[in-house]
Amino acid sequence: MKRITCWFLLVSVGQFVGAQDLTHPTDMGLPESNFVRPDPSDYQTVLENGLTAYVARADQVPLVTLSAFIRVGTVDDDKQGAAESLLESLRHSGPANLSPDEFTATLKAMTADYVVEMHDEWTEISLNVPVEDLDLAMTLFAGVVRTPGISSENISKVALAVVPEANDLQGEDGPALYEGSLTATVDRFRDLIYADHPYGSKPSGDDFDELSVEDVTEFHAAYFVPGNVVLSIAGDLDIDGMHQEVAKQFGSWSRQDVPKPPTIVPVLGSKTRQHSFPAEKLQSWLVFGHDLPLVPDRDQASLEVMSYILAGGHLWTRMTIETRYKYGYTNDASGFLTQKWFGPGTYDFRSYSRPEVIEPIYKNMLDEIFRIRDEEVSAEELFVAVGALTEGTFQTQYLDGYSAARNFALEYLRYRNHERSASYVDRIRAVTEKNVLAAARKYLRPDEMHVVLVGEAETLVE
Repeated sequence: MKRITCWFLLVSVGQFVGAQDLTHPTDMGLPESNFVRPDPSDYQTVLENGLTAYVARADQVPLVTLSAFIRVGTVDDDKQGAAESLLESLRHSGPANLSPDEFTATLKAMTADYVVEMHDEWTEISLNVPVEDLDLAMTLFAGVVRTPGISSENISKVALAVVPEANDLQGEDGPALYEGSLTATVDRFRDLIYADHPYGSKPSGDDFDELSVEDVTEFHAAYFVPGNVVLSIAGDLDIDGMHQEVAKQFGSWSRQDVPKPPTIVPVLGSKTRQHSFPAEKLQSWLVFGHDLPLVPDRDQASLEVMSYILAGGHLWTRMTIETRYKYGYTNDASGFLTQKWFGPGTYDFRSYSRPEVIEPIYKNMLDEIFRIRDEEVSAEELFVAVGALTEGTFQTQYLDGYSAARNFALEYLRYRNHERSASYVDRIRAVTEKNVLAAARKYLRPDEMHVVLVGEAETLVE
């Protein structure tokens, strides 16, 4: 019986492989995609006070997601600690007309999923509820955005959480557990990039001693104004009814001047240097890269295509081919473009494996950086990258009402128009091999890398 079963499996697998179409994509005669990005005006409503909202129907499940995006982040607070204290109040205190316990109980009664995140330059408040609780949720949501309950307890809680950062990564029960070691390595890389920079500034205990409720309230009042807030609302809802509800909940909010974006200084570059954090673990983690200056629109498409070919987080990048398929050193060798809205971002490359192969992994990844700066990519590589970006990642941003409303809201918050998404496909398709080479030479700086290694000691930078 076992022999018959094995023979059946062999024949079945052989038939399956033989039935596969192995024609190369360039020879398939694939038609041009007929995808058309949705029209943002079909979703948008703008109140007289300047607040903008994007409303979309998505009735796959009887849920609704309410999101507010505000153009304010930790880089905007003039008094250190105000942003973190406001974040604490938004997360746990709720609107001023409820106590924190009442707010928590209301969320629990609705089985709500409530999340607040504050980044360097923008903040997101998101509330997901069953559709039958939508009316109560809208009132609660508007109250949190417009009049959060800010108290001295919020400041005290954040102050208590301020502790000196530990550099000790020893052991599996230390600050960085085995599964979180890559995250810890990335965090240290970014700390190095933004040392003595506004994006890396963190409040101290002394800052909270000098912070008052009035300071946090003034910080909220300065940035949480209608023209600085964009809503995204999607789910199993009536579109016209929701537009009316937005006007009801937010229309009485007084128009105020929209604060200007901050002026962020560039990061001062440095020569390549290594930073090691010894740790007795089963493998080592490697992150290296440099800051990324603000990228003008004329370079954006070429940079995206170049990054996709080099190390764009999929299984057929140059770095993955070299380190994984050719030598079997690692499961992952990827690059990450992290672009800020108003100042320098980062461009870093990440991998991990057993300690004895970290050095060749680093050298192979670095070789690919030099190679893409030295010679044009192939027509095949360009074909794959352009197709993946225009007919893959871009289209997924508008697959349903949730993603469309969210992406339109964030685009409008950042740019105040939708010109970039409207022209995205044409700009990517216009990229040439020469454009990719120019982007690599302009935005990859192999002589200015911070190299961070967590794990067994190894000299990577000579």
